Amino acid sequence: MSFLIEKARQLLSEGELCDHCLGRMFSQLGTALKNNERGRALRIAVCMEDHRALRPPENCWVCRNAFTQVERWAQRAVERVLPLEFKTYLMGTRVPAKIEMIEKHLREKYKLGGEPFKQSFNREVGRRFGEIVAERKHPIIVDFLDSEIALLMDSETEMLELRINPLFIYGRYRKLVRTIPQTRWPCRDCKGRGCERCHHTGKMYEESVEELVSGPVLAVTHGSGTAFHGAGREDIDALMLGTGRPFVLEVKEPRVRTLDIETLQNEVNAQAQGKIEISEMRRVKTDIVERVKSLEAEKIYEALVCFDKPLSDEILNGALEKLQGVTIEQRTPQRVAHRRADLVRKRRVIAIAGNLVSECEARVRIHCEGGLYIKELVSSDEGRTTPSLSELVKTPAQVIELNVLEVLGDFA
Repeated sequence: MSFLIEKARQLLSEGELCDHCLGRMFSQLGTALKNNERGRALRIAVCMEDHRALRPPENCWVCRNAFTQVERWAQRAVERVLPLEFKTYLMGTRVPAKIEMIEKHLREKYKLGGEPFKQSFNREVGRRFGEIVAERKHPIIVDFLDSEIALLMDSETEMLELRINPLFIYGRYRKLVRTIPQTRWPCRDCKGRGCERCHHTGKMYEESVEELVSGPVLAVTHGSGTAFHGAGREDIDALMLGTGRPFVLEVKEPRVRTLDIETLQNEVNAQAQGKIEISEMRRVKTDIVERVKSLEAEKIYEALVCFDKPLSDEILNGALEKLQGVTIEQRTPQRVAHRRADLVRKRRVIAIAGNLVSECEARVRIHCEGGLYIKELVSSDEGRTTPSLSELVKTPAQVIELNVLEVLGDFA
């Protein structure tokens, strides 16, 4: 015990220390105590050994009396978040360089570990913040990994920064019309500002899957905007059928988080008026976004193919057999070269079959690895895709109608 008292005496000789800062220098001891309780106990022990009166410090040279401002910061934080709905939070502090420098000096000089100012101050303000919110609204808890809101205090500038973390909703969409893109498409001429070409909408297309989903969601959550994360995307003129394509809708800065998902899904479908259909909607964690975006899911397509010259069943079936199980080499298609890196990609055709519906048309079903461009698999894209159906039947061919039947894979 005398060793601890001597260390405390040495620290106090450096300058005035508040109970919080004195106590947190010995935070590994008496863990049932709060820092200020531990600090006061050490201060009393030093005064008793030195036979001098106990006087509380007037100005802590380490924290600059920051711990006297805990209540004020907590009240400020509460006022900022009262309009919001949340259950988890995280409190943060931007620590002045001078405090970090003094702490480093004391730890090294006296061979102490102790709790950093940042950790202690966050906990003290956070605890009081949680108590006040619980009194006014409902209980909340600290979440260090995935909080719904985060508050950052800066004692030097007196700034209190509030970050409302996004809300993530998973689902699958079926696209039942051939006239809308997956996401909002800014006008190529005005870059979204509005011009004559886009009729001053700022968009190439009037609506998108993203907007049809996000409209009802934003009306409920009062978010500031959305980001749409799809498991790949289909061409604008392609239908997305089957069980649909997985997606995650990221709702930015939602003020409301309690959702009736079934009612919301029904509202999206009703407002979409048959253009899209949503299923399997549910709230998910942040990590699902990366899974949905990165998973190379196998896909099943159905294509209506037109040939420049009449074909026989024998020629078509012979060509399809040569594509069965083959790895296709595709240089980035010319139609997407303006927004995709110029690479040669290798993707496998897992299964392929088809039949003629007329002398110059065939319906073809393709099961392939994710990332294979089906239109170019058929047309060859002037030799950029090899082998291709047009190359094997020895006549130009093109897809005139494309449907995505399934996106396979466990995403969420």
